[in-house]
Amino acid sequence: MRRATLAAAAILAALALLVPGLPARADTASDLKAAQARANKAAAKLAAAESALGRVEREVADLRARKQAAAARVAGLERQVLEVALSQYVQGGAPVAEAVDANQVARGQALLRYAVTGSLDALDEFRAAREDLEVSSAALERRLGEQRNAVAALRSQRSAIQAELNRLAAALRALEAKRQAELAAAARRAGRPAPPSRGAQTAAGRFTATGSWMCPVQGPRAFTNDWGQPRSGGRRHQGNDIMSPRGTPVVANVSGTVSPHNSSLGGISYYLRGDDGNTYFGTHLDSLSGVSGRVAMGTVIGRVGNTGNARGASPHLHFEIHPGGGGPVNPYPTLVKYC
Repeated sequence: MRRATLAAAAILAALALLVPGLPARADTASDLKAAQARANKAAAKLAAAESALGRVEREVADLRARKQAAAARVAGLERQVLEVALSQYVQGGAPVAEAVDANQVARGQALLRYAVTGSLDALDEFRAAREDLEVSSAALERRLGEQRNAVAALRSQRSAIQAELNRLAAALRALEAKRQAELAAAARRAGRPAPPSRGAQTAAGRFTATGSWMCPVQGPRAFTNDWGQPRSGGRRHQGNDIMSPRGTPVVANVSGTVSPHNSSLGGISYYLRGDDGNTYFGTHLDSLSGVSGRVAMGTVIGRVGNTGNARGASPHLHFEIHPGGGGPVNPYPTLVKYC
């Protein structure tokens, strides 16, 4: 038993060297809990950065529209002012022959007549439109600067979540290595074969599960309550993003009927119409396993990725719950319970 424990300790020490920041002995439940807490905290910061970018992108789009409208209004009023001034000039005449610069005299006389006749409302409107254009242009420039800062912050948080997921993966491997070493030692003493690794995928492409519901991502994962937060294009987030390394198995969280799906927004996706009466939607997968139709809970549907409009983002599974096949609800309370 002592020899097996020492072997597990050696494995943990090697893992700690491979993964910077990992505690020297991630071989207890408390170590794993701490690693999970750090990963979830990083996921929360990433979601906050995505929300900040979503908000500023929406403001940039609004300001661009405002600037375009103000520019069009200025152009229209400018034409109106010139047309009225030209009309006044034609009707009133001008001493063009006596002028050194006939065009300059004509413009000056036309604008003078324009003002004298009492048509100042249009000029005031023109000035107001020009001021609105200047204000909206300045505001747009400020928001564009904020957008650049938000993009930089998002990139930083993507690096942070990846590092924390790597540490979490190492902690999971370390704890499982310790467990397997202890079980193998106990099996040898009893003259039995060593048990399989916990959470291992079966030959049938399925993860063993107990109960009526299981986490759809089987591997290192982190998530936060990002339901309803702002996203690009003025959208609101209608699910939770479960962050996980690329290629992590995505499984049927309940038994039911799975249908592959693909779209420009979500990329590689699936629908699972559960035997519990609910419909589940997962998207941004890296690949699908090829299963369709009836599946048992734990069946591998695909792998975590970042396809669709998530290209360039951290790999994750966007997961939705639609009770009774209707509109989506916040999946966070369910994911907290089972993931």
